[in-house]
Amino acid sequence: MIEDEGAQQVVELYGAILKSRGRVLSPDSVILDFGCGSGRHTYEYLDAGFRSAFGYDVQNYVKLRSPDDLAHFGFDPMPRHANGYPLMTRIAWPDDSFDFISATSVFEHVADQELAYREIHRVLKPGGSFLNIFPSKWRPFEVHNSVPFGGVFTSPPYLKLWAALGIRGLNQEQCSADQVVELNRLLATHGVNYLSGWQIAELLSRIFGEFEYVEDAFIRHGAGRSRHLAVPLKLLPGLRRLFRFAHTRVILSRKAQ
Repeated sequence: MIEDEGAQQVVELYGAILKSRGRVLSPDSVILDFGCGSGRHTYEYLDAGFRSAFGYDVQNYVKLRSPDDLAHFGFDPMPRHANGYPLMTRIAWPDDSFDFISATSVFEHVADQELAYREIHRVLKPGGSFLNIFPSKWRPFEVHNSVPFGGVFTSPPYLKLWAALGIRGLNQEQCSADQVVELNRLLATHGVNYLSGWQIAELLSRIFGEFEYVEDAFIRHGAGRSRHLAVPLKLLPGLRRLFRFAHTRVILSRKAQ
């Protein structure tokens, strides 16, 4: 998947979200960017003075600034694959390693989310926090292929309709309609895994115990268009549920002391 190089920087935003819940990072905090991709968020934390910032991904996608920087990145020791999509097996750090872990637009790609949550819980220190931000299944336009409600409706006839109408996702601009249908079929069956709200709650309750949705802080402190919802959110609390259902889920979990 292609990263959005123009995406909002996260250090200030994530710090504000944590602070809204009474949690503060220090320069000595040990931080992990789960699903780090090119490494841009890991580098952002390093540039901000967090000396112990690291990145994990299933395989090496990192754009290193220097060969020595490889010490800040770890990759799955035994990744599996399904039709070209890598699958995680283990986070390559010992138990109780990190004060804070974040995942930014990652979990919609995680096939075995119970494994991922358990591994994140394992490597968090007692009292450590995990901030997980990912797009909702019911977004009006699926974020990876731009298909209307493409996180929900994935049958070949449905995908073929939108391909024939010219809908194209990332790296699909030059593809034929048949090629787009096949790419989107593979994405739907192997590349994304949108869980329902109750499935997410069941996993988090069982693995972490303590978690909450924090889209209010995400909206209030974010730089995107969603920030305009900050005032209406105070007047219409139901907008929080609508935002997580049809736009973005923002979940803060904590490992018990």
